[in-house]
Amino acid sequence: MGSNIFGIGQSALSAAQLGIATTGHNIANASTPGYNRQVVLQAANAPQNLGGSFVGQGVSVTDIQRQYNSFLAGQVNSSQSAKNQADVYYSQISSINNLVADPTAGVTPALQDFFKAFQNLASSPNGTAGAAARQAALSAGESLTGRLNSLQGRLDQISSDVNGQISSVVGSINGYATELANLNDVIEKAQGVSGNGSGPNDLLDQRDQLITNLSQLTKVSVVPQGAKYNVFIGNGQPLVLGSIVNQLSVSQSLTDPSRSEVSYVSNGTSVLLPENSFAGGKLGGLFDFRASTLDAARNSLGRISIGLATDFNNQQKLGLDLNGQAGGNFFTIGTPISTPSALNTSTAAINASITDASALTTSDYRLQFIGGNYKITRLSDGATQTSATLPLKMDGVNFQLAPPPAAAAPNAGDEFLIRPTAAGGSSIAIAITDPAKLAAAATVTTSFPTTNTGTGQVSVGVTNSLVASGSTSATATISAATTDDSYVGTTLAAPVTLTFAANTISGFPAGATVSVKVGAVTTTYPPPATVPYTSGATISFSGVSFAVSDGATPPANGDTFTLAAALPVAATRLTYNSAGNTLTGFPATANVTVTNNGKSTTYPAGTAIPYTTGATISYNGISFSLSGNPANGDVFDVAPNTNGSGDNRNAVLLSSLQTQNTLAGKTTTFQGAYAQFVSAVGNKANELKITSDSEGKLLTQAVTAQQSESGVNLDEEATNLLRYQQAYQAAGKLMQIASTLFDSLLQLGG
Repeated sequence: MGSNIFGIGQSALSAAQLGIATTGHNIANASTPGYNRQVVLQAANAPQNLGGSFVGQGVSVTDIQRQYNSFLAGQVNSSQSAKNQADVYYSQISSINNLVADPTAGVTPALQDFFKAFQNLASSPNGTAGAAARQAALSAGESLTGRLNSLQGRLDQISSDVNGQISSVVGSINGYATELANLNDVIEKAQGVSGNGSGPNDLLDQRDQLITNLSQLTKVSVVPQGAKYNVFIGNGQPLVLGSIVNQLSVSQSLTDPSRSEVSYVSNGTSVLLPENSFAGGKLGGLFDFRASTLDAARNSLGRISIGLATDFNNQQKLGLDLNGQAGGNFFTIGTPISTPSALNTSTAAINASITDASALTTSDYRLQFIGGNYKITRLSDGATQTSATLPLKMDGVNFQLAPPPAAAAPNAGDEFLIRPTAAGGSSIAIAITDPAKLAAAATVTTSFPTTNTGTGQVSVGVTNSLVASGSTSATATISAATTDDSYVGTTLAAPVTLTFAANTISGFPAGATVSVKVGAVTTTYPPPATVPYTSGATISFSGVSFAVSDGATPPANGDTFTLAAALPVAATRLTYNSAGNTLTGFPATANVTVTNNGKSTTYPAGTAIPYTTGATISYNGISFSLSGNPANGDVFDVAPNTNGSGDNRNAVLLSSLQTQNTLAGKTTTFQGAYAQFVSAVGNKANELKITSDSEGKLLTQAVTAQQSESGVNLDEEATNLLRYQQAYQAAGKLMQIASTLFDSLLQLGG
């Protein structure tokens, strides 16, 4: 019996000793990251049957169990992933917000100074003041382009920094993955050695802490398999499968070498993963920031730059400089960036050109050749257009095989990335350095002699098109020609004469692709183009658009329609005939359009034009109006302006561009578009600040819940320490009693 009591005491002593050691281990690791509290699990030993009674045999320690709740740990990791994504995104967007919203470093003050300089030029076009105003206008232009260049450069630098951070995060993910795979092996072996499946608690804590660290970088999900963890990141990409690691690597985008993306290595092959594959964590925040804010910011700045440069250049070309020459480009304009995918199997390329700056969006575009069709996708919202042929226009951008007309055809599956506005802010610059080349004057003058006897008046004339249109048809007419933003003056360096025959129109410039729009349907004709004639259809080539329409009868075979440069303006003397209430004297081939109360009528060349007081008369790219009551034989002169000095008419039109709705479908001004951009960035930054704070509170709650079950409470451990100490002392006393009893038995036996 003494021996039995001794055994019971020994088991109690051993259990108490383990309890003290475990409690001490908890106390020692109270501040260790990822440590989960451990408790000793005890069970009574099987009793011994003695004389019909069962006598206890003491205690055994069945396990030292860590207090780990996988559900609560998962909540912590999920909250931590969401919190880190919001924090990284907010940190990145804050730098842009501070940059563009700065009242001194932003674009708005520079825009205001630029247009103010042209307003001053319009107010003081002459003499010394005019010379100073011209120089000030050039300086303001330099300042504005410098501001746009600087902002674009800063955004490019942020993009480069994002690439560096992506590389750093991928390196950390790979490091954690390798450690997790190694721990999987070690833990499996340790559990095998234990024999009873008991886990190595501290190694399990280390592995779970690695999962927690990994969740700071990207979203993590864990699927246990035996003693091992299978770890998936992002939207389900396998990272660790037992002891196998799928290493990630940083690769260049297939369509944008300046853009870092993530791929994984499988069987020695690198497979590129979509950016949206990595939700959550720092990596998800970086990708989300770049796709949703950084790209849009660069494109927004580029759109403003391109819109400003295009509209200003177009108006500058309609004016006259101090040298008596038609104005040239004031700004240089960035062109769309088009890059083929590295996986393309053909040498085909896409030439993209901006045809309507007012229709530009802040999106990039993907063009694919699939199933024999060209598919263009607007990446911002997924909107698509499909056509069997190119060119194809979308959002003010013309997509054309390059170089036309003999371009290599793409192969099935070929893909291209087109960024229409990405380079706008970095490439805008002042195209002129001579203040005399500012086209402040108008290109046309109107007048009437003092010998007129009537009260007829002629308004100041304006040039509203770079293209003059005319015809030899006695009945059919050609409309006023318009130009889009892709038009260049060399297109009509020599006049283009189109001929009507057999219900077709031919004679387009060699190499020009022609499109004909009838209603909502546009048909493209490759060069050398002969297009079918439809009265009133819009015909376009090389940035020039016009319509040929039936008059009393359709055109006759051999009728010609001419397109030529509108400048310099042809000198014209118009004569009023009171008998017919008509005007004559227009250029011999000019079709004349009269607009009154919003209704326009075009008259064939050579036709006497009915006079209506106040109506606008347009021909060969110029417009003016006559009013009053002219007398028979009164004349009105329209002539080219030969002296740009003292004339501010075009400067007024240039300065008025500040308040015109020219961007976003002609719904906002340049400053309005920039204000929208700044507002969008600021609103997103505020949204992310609120999200970050909210996720921070959720993370705190999740950690509190997890620590309430798994964390070390030093007060509780101190109590346990005293309890185990008392148990140890009692077990020692029991063994002492057992020893005394055993000695007594020995003495009796002696």
